Amino acid sequence: MSNSISMLMLDLPTVLFLYSTSLIAGTCAVLNAWRHQRNETGLGRIALALAVLAVGGVLAGLSELELLPWPFLWRYVHFVLGVGGYAALWSGLAELSSPRWRAWRLRVALVPLLWLLVGMFTGFIAHNEQRAAVFHFNAFSFLLAAAFCMWHDRHAEPLASRLLLSLTLLVSALLYGSECYWIVSSAWSRQLLSWAFFAQIICNFTLVLLVLTILSERSAVRLRQASERDELTGVGNRRYLFARLPVQAEAGNAIIMADVDHFKRVNDCFGHLGGDRVLAVAAQALQATLREQDLIARFGGEEFVIFLAQVSQAEARSLAERLRLQLAAQEIDMAGEKCKVTVSIGLVWLDGPGRSWDEWLNLADAACYQAKQQGRNRVCEHEV
Repeated sequence: MSNSISMLMLDLPTVLFLYSTSLIAGTCAVLNAWRHQRNETGLGRIALALAVLAVGGVLAGLSELELLPWPFLWRYVHFVLGVGGYAALWSGLAELSSPRWRAWRLRVALVPLLWLLVGMFTGFIAHNEQRAAVFHFNAFSFLLAAAFCMWHDRHAEPLASRLLLSLTLLVSALLYGSECYWIVSSAWSRQLLSWAFFAQIICNFTLVLLVLTILSERSAVRLRQASERDELTGVGNRRYLFARLPVQAEAGNAIIMADVDHFKRVNDCFGHLGGDRVLAVAAQALQATLREQDLIARFGGEEFVIFLAQVSQAEARSLAERLRLQLAAQEIDMAGEKCKVTVSIGLVWLDGPGRSWDEWLNLADAACYQAKQQGRNRVCEHEV
């Protein structure tokens, strides 16, 4: 029994070195990710924070072994590295979560300086327990704040790894909070701190893994968005439309097919760049008129498809007419010449199930063709 207990005993200096090793490994992983994704804000500060904490951990371990000369000086150094490292870690994680937290960087950077000034005036840094309590409280505060930032931004960027990272940061914060309580209440022991730091090692690896997972998920989202967007106009494409249409074509919705009038003439008069500009202006004008729940996609050439969700037949007619008027009001300056933009619109209101989306789209296309035949710049509705 005693042998089993002794096998579970952890040596605090050894655990501190392993703790620093986990931070060094994390620094290398994050730096490598930053090298490939310089557009991701916060990564550089996360790597810097992990490196600073690693150096601070090594110095703390050497201090425990009494291998450092001038111990009074090194106490100040590894204390500042510790509190500064967690301030930098919050800054990096918060900015990785959202650029909105960038304004807090300067204020957070003052925290380590304030702790140092307080330590110089009160002398608490010279006392191991007081210094350790402040370090653990500082780490608890910044990790808890980082967990809040990640959780707070979950709706703006609903990634699965974001919630897991919030939970990891919360667990890490609670570990530091528990250690702070043990130290303040004199309930701590070297074994208790050793096991707590061992748990922090696991949190460190998990934190870095989830940071890299967030980067991977963001890349996947960007690729998917790029594959579903029309590069010229900025609106969706066919893939985007069919991925977001309801599974069943049910009553109470409408489909609009909008075709830019005389587009070949625009290309002939102003060249393909002029035609591209007309398409871009038309797409943005149409999109600006739609409701939040509606969909718009470039269907090919000069055609746009619009899905009106949960709309009455009268509302669909009114919205189609507003779209036509919005385009008719556009005048594009083409090298000193004014180019008017109009569209022919085909509308079909879904009166019930039984048809596929392809069939409804064909009906809207037929109505659009009818609008062209009747003189363009008008709305024609297919009566089901």
